[in-house]
Amino acid sequence: MNKAISKVTCVGAGLIGSGWAAHFMRSGLDVTVHDQSAGREAYLRESLDRAMPSLQELGLAPGASPSRVKFTTDLEEALSDCQFVQESATEDADAKIALISQIDNLAPAEAVIASSSSGFLAADLRRNAKHRERIIIGHPFNPPYLVPLVELAGGDVAKQAISIATEFYKTTGCEVVELVREIDGYIGNRIQFAVFREVLYLFSQGVADLEAIDRAIVAGPAIRWAVIGPSSVFYLGARDPSLYQEFVDLLAHEMESGYTAPASFKADKALMNAYADQVCRGIGAEGQSKLVALRNEGIAKIRLLLEDVRKHNGGAQ
Repeated sequence: MNKAISKVTCVGAGLIGSGWAAHFMRSGLDVTVHDQSAGREAYLRESLDRAMPSLQELGLAPGASPSRVKFTTDLEEALSDCQFVQESATEDADAKIALISQIDNLAPAEAVIASSSSGFLAADLRRNAKHRERIIIGHPFNPPYLVPLVELAGGDVAKQAISIATEFYKTTGCEVVELVREIDGYIGNRIQFAVFREVLYLFSQGVADLEAIDRAIVAGPAIRWAVIGPSSVFYLGARDPSLYQEFVDLLAHEMESGYTAPASFKADKALMNAYADQVCRGIGAEGQSKLVALRNEGIAKIRLLLEDVRKHNGGAQ
């Protein structure tokens, strides 16, 4: 990257856009947030306040301050001198395509435009833009200021933009994963939905309630995944590396034998209603505040602990 990026514009001040603003603010950048609704500024400020304890625990860059986050309803003003654009508008394909085309017309020529889309292809989102080579997917996980993953996609015609974005995101503390080939939903969301499908199947079969299923994931596979990921976990499941192929064959046999929901399983409306009802009456019985606090403190401490562990192991993952 020829010039360090210090000015970022976040288009959209909803849940994800405000989360990105908090993340970039923590990195000591000047952040301009745009939203069509003036009322979103209050939500943005409240979001920054809620995020601050976690941001402080993770560590603020020199000069990082909420005062460096500005809000405007004027898109042209928001984009006038930015170096990087993070689009996080509503998940409506046609609306995003139109908005990204508008951003492309207004943003400085050298600015990369990254969409926080949760599943659309860059090839579609850049369809009506003049400068398609600078438009990519930069997909975060919620909340962006806590969960470090950002998935980059769309490098088929935007290799330089991907390179710039990779370096930039890394400087802000993100864990960057680039998709070699675009696919709907990217990597993380597809895996999340595969797990969610299994959760629904277990719930539909009366195996356990949703709180128990959550605990089984958190205290079991997820605690290992947080450190080394599922393929690494399975590799360590073979008592001898030379026997790994036999172990993989066993895994395939177990999948075929019923260790996953059958292909015929479909989540119908009645099941989804029952699922939502149990979540609201059980997991969410006391609202979101306590869960948000638990999530924020827990993720921040896990990130710091893992960073320390990796340092002591020479950066190994």
